[in-house]
Amino acid sequence: MKKTSQFFLLLSSVAVLASCGKKQQDDIVEGWRPIYSNDDNASVQTKASEPLENPGRVYVYEDLLLVNDQSKGIHIYDNSVKTNPTEVSFISIPGNMDFSVRSGMIYADNITDMVIIDISNPAQPAYMNRIKGIFPVQQFPDEYGAFECVDPSKGTVVGWEKAELVNPKCFR
Repeated sequence: MKKTSQFFLLLSSVAVLASCGKKQQDDIVEGWRPIYSNDDNASVQTKASEPLENPGRVYVYEDLLLVNDQSKGIHIYDNSVKTNPTEVSFISIPGNMDFSVRSGMIYADNITDMVIIDISNPAQPAYMNRIKGIFPVQQFPDEYGAFECVDPSKGTVVGWEKAELVNPKCFR
């Protein structure tokens, strides 16, 4: 019995010594990384066109088709020919994830603010107003799984991108 105890103690000591000095391998997983912006980047701008990268909400209003490009803005298409919609303009709205339309006006989230844009002339949408601070700051992605913890010192989260994360500390 005593020899068994000594053997176990010796084996344990060797195992501990063998593990000393070895670097633990990083755990790399697929997850979500926040996209940051500061207030200087929250401005709404109209552009002639831009490629659609990450489509979200689709909205039909009169002869227009409006498509949210998640975290970037809203594409406006002329949908009078249903089989061939053509892009008319793009409204750059950083952090935009959702919007609605009523009486020729788009009501859209712009990070933590709501912006109102007149689309009575869809080729030249006009910024009308901003209501500050009505939406909460996004602290985690909509999807479940690992994500990089939000660091407020880097700015406000305007969206999330898929990325390889090393030893993530946050999960949903």
